[in-house]
Amino acid sequence: MLRRAPLVLLIALAAALAPGLAAAAPIEFVEQRRNFMVFDDVDGSVANANWFTREPFYAGYYAIEDGFLKVHPDDSQFIVVYSTFSLVQGVGAFYQSLANDVAGIGYKQAAELDAVIPAEFFDDTPNSQMVGMLHMNDWRNFILPGDAGIDDEWISLVFGQELGHAWLAFVHANLGDAPLDSMLGRAKAHWNFYLDTGGSPVEGHKWTDNGDGTFTAAKLDEYQFSDLDLYLMGLMSPDEVQPWFLIEDPHDCVDSGLENKECAPPDGFSFKADQYTVSGTRRDITIKDVIDAEGPRVPAYPDAPSEFNLSFVLIKRPGETLCDAELAAIDEIIDRSLAQWVDQTRGRASLINRTHVEGPIDPGPLCVDEGTTGDGESTGSAGSSGEAPTTGEADPTTSAGSSSTTTTTTTGGSETGGDAAGGLDDQGCGCRQTPAAPALLALGLLPLLRRRRC
Repeated sequence: MLRRAPLVLLIALAAALAPGLAAAAPIEFVEQRRNFMVFDDVDGSVANANWFTREPFYAGYYAIEDGFLKVHPDDSQFIVVYSTFSLVQGVGAFYQSLANDVAGIGYKQAAELDAVIPAEFFDDTPNSQMVGMLHMNDWRNFILPGDAGIDDEWISLVFGQELGHAWLAFVHANLGDAPLDSMLGRAKAHWNFYLDTGGSPVEGHKWTDNGDGTFTAAKLDEYQFSDLDLYLMGLMSPDEVQPWFLIEDPHDCVDSGLENKECAPPDGFSFKADQYTVSGTRRDITIKDVIDAEGPRVPAYPDAPSEFNLSFVLIKRPGETLCDAELAAIDEIIDRSLAQWVDQTRGRASLINRTHVEGPIDPGPLCVDEGTTGDGESTGSAGSSGEAPTTGEADPTTSAGSSSTTTTTTTGGSETGGDAAGGLDDQGCGCRQTPAAPALLALGLLPLLRRRRC
């Protein structure tokens, strides 16, 4: 999760929206696909939305909710948005909380940091069941460079993190005379680089205590929620949560990619080496430390819900057409996202796609090789959309084949270049805290994507 761009302190945000939101036309339904519904962003309200302050966020969000609920039942807690364009703020993806009625998971801290969340307990969607929006950005970010197919690692990290941000990661722990935020890292909405999380999609690492004052983390290509994560998600009882640890005073990071071998900051995430070894002091933490700081989770396991309803939409520009193979690729990305997330919870949760339909779907337009015209003449165009992908205002694109990406997150949501999770930079870790100069995942295109839309 992914949590959203700039986590700024709330100075005096009112709990209620101001009455004068800028008018935005609802998105308009275009077609139903197997796993998702396609909509037109009729006036550019979604493409150009400022998602990271309260009133502009809801101007963009309500355009989505209003258009969606015109043609689909109100049966989902989460709406998942893919687009054919990049987020202008330059983040990779984000989650934004629209409502919260769960105690004991740190939303008091989230409200203090997130420019959209007004209070610990709130409901900004009184006309729907929606409690959160995942904006997954340009769907082509989930395609590997070259001809290598769908990027399962990116799905594991980004979709895992963004949906995880509905509950994670904001809690403090009673580690001394007062509750401390030592477990928190990037934007105070992800886990600390040096927290042993077993490889959570909400960051931290799977650390091994070497028994000699050093600790080693291995690079992961798939992620799984920790016991603490599952407790906060309402999927595990506190009695089941095993102790974990934080590495304090990290030093002598022998695998550091930094010029002088400095250790990664607590708000870092990714690293370049195959493993990362650091010296430090182990601080053991228990679930009691968290409950002492936050109070018990309410509702608690097993009374908390473990089944969640999601709806998936693809938002495009009017006049844009996706070909059949592209639409099929998005269906597959959604299938894999749902299956992987359930696996990340160790099967303790289930997800229902409320925009899935059975039965035949009319095929989309044929994908035509964009290298030639009908007469066999070369067109020279360079991508399924006929234009190079950009990351937003500053257009800081990466070179083809690069996997570098930036992720930012807010407490109500998360940003990833990968809310989700972080590209590798020259400093030895990824995931910047602000979206000011992102380098999003370069869009490597499958053969089906090296074609023009009809």
